[in-house]
Amino acid sequence: MSEAEYHPLPVATESHKDSETEKYHAFVNLALGLAAITGIELVLVYLPFNTVFIFTVLLSLSLFKFIAVIAWFMHLIYDKLILTLAFGTGMAIATGTFIALGFLFSRGNVDMDAITGF
Repeated sequence: MSEAEYHPLPVATESHKDSETEKYHAFVNLALGLAAITGIELVLVYLPFNTVFIFTVLLSLSLFKFIAVIAWFMHLIYDKLILTLAFGTGMAIATGTFIALGFLFSRGNVDMDAITGF
């Protein structure tokens, strides 16, 4: 009879811990970056710049923060491209609906006398 070969159970490798540590550091770095961008937004409001410039920069920074949070915290960067496109399509439809309703219900299109005349 031949001796059975001895195969010990695999021991937890350091690579798993390293990947978890890297993910943790990525989330911390993202949080610090988002905090810095929020600080820039707060300071920008009080600076004496043109209103259109301030609004454009605030909108751009907010869009960047939104995409960063969605990509990292919803783990879209790890998913297949088709799932990210499906999410983006839904977001585009929702944004278009929100903008269309904003135009429909704008103050110029609503007869305030008819609403408050009861």
